[in-house]
Amino acid sequence: MRQIVIFMAALAVSAVTLSARDLQFRKDRSFRIAQFTDMHLNASTPYKEGQADKTFARLSRVVNEEKPDVLMFTGDIVTGKPALGMWNRLIDSLNVYKIPFCVMFGNHDAEQELTRQQIAQIVTGSPYSLNTLNSDGELDDVELPVMSSKAVKGPQALLYCMDSHDYATIEGLDGYGWFTYDQVAWIRDRCNARTSANGGKPVPSLAFFHICLQEYETAWKNRSNSHIGRAAESECPGVLNTGMYSAMVEGGSVMGCFVGHDHDIDYVVAQYGIALGYGRYSGDDTVYNNLRPGVRMIVLREGLREFESWIVEDDGRIVDHIDFNGKITKHK
Repeated sequence: MRQIVIFMAALAVSAVTLSARDLQFRKDRSFRIAQFTDMHLNASTPYKEGQADKTFARLSRVVNEEKPDVLMFTGDIVTGKPALGMWNRLIDSLNVYKIPFCVMFGNHDAEQELTRQQIAQIVTGSPYSLNTLNSDGELDDVELPVMSSKAVKGPQALLYCMDSHDYATIEGLDGYGWFTYDQVAWIRDRCNARTSANGGKPVPSLAFFHICLQEYETAWKNRSNSHIGRAAESECPGVLNTGMYSAMVEGGSVMGCFVGHDHDIDYVVAQYGIALGYGRYSGDDTVYNNLRPGVRMIVLREGLREFESWIVEDDGRIVDHIDFNGKITKHK
């Protein structure tokens, strides 16, 4: 009897996990994404722990007021010791909200007492986590299909969540990490496979990761590109360029990339049909920041290669409300 009970409990857990991981357009053909970036949760002092309380309150407000279908955490989430309690608090909160979420590493997340593997175990322990583990026991790059609101076969949108790594790994190079050639090949292969399965038509996609691509700098400086937002500091991309942006442009599927890392930047700029965007710093006074904390919202429309986006601040103020359809226009 005990074996039967254990077996039935395992089935129940699997059923909850399957249901929690499903992403689907709503009946009105919309899909809402909330991007939290650089929360920098830190319990190392009473003051910083009090700041973390404000960040958790922001998370609650966005969940309750914006009603996202998925939460994206684009790195530098818990950046103070002890980290375990903050990670558990975050995952416990997300389990209460019962909203699917995906975590991407930043360059600071594994600098505390927890390894990447230990953090990955905490994250994937939630039935609402969309993350999977790679062969090293770390958070893997994932492709998340968003299915139709109706009985249409195949994904109607794709979300690519990737690890942009932390620091340079080649002796003599100083600075931030970059995508490996295997990762570039992976997203190229996935986009091509999805396009082929979709009758030769690329599936509209977004990519999320922590450290910006080098192309962000040149795109932002080119004032002929449509753009919105602000850059109150210089971008800090990876030291090497391995062709991730080129693969996205050539594939024709990815229509937008959203990152964090640089706390005083929140712009979106369009180049070659792709929106290169930042989230808004989503933490509080635990590390440098000069913009009002907020969260980026993104709304996809089923069957369309376009999206709507804005930044929501704590008082409900909407900032930089845009529509993207190959170029950026202010939302009417």
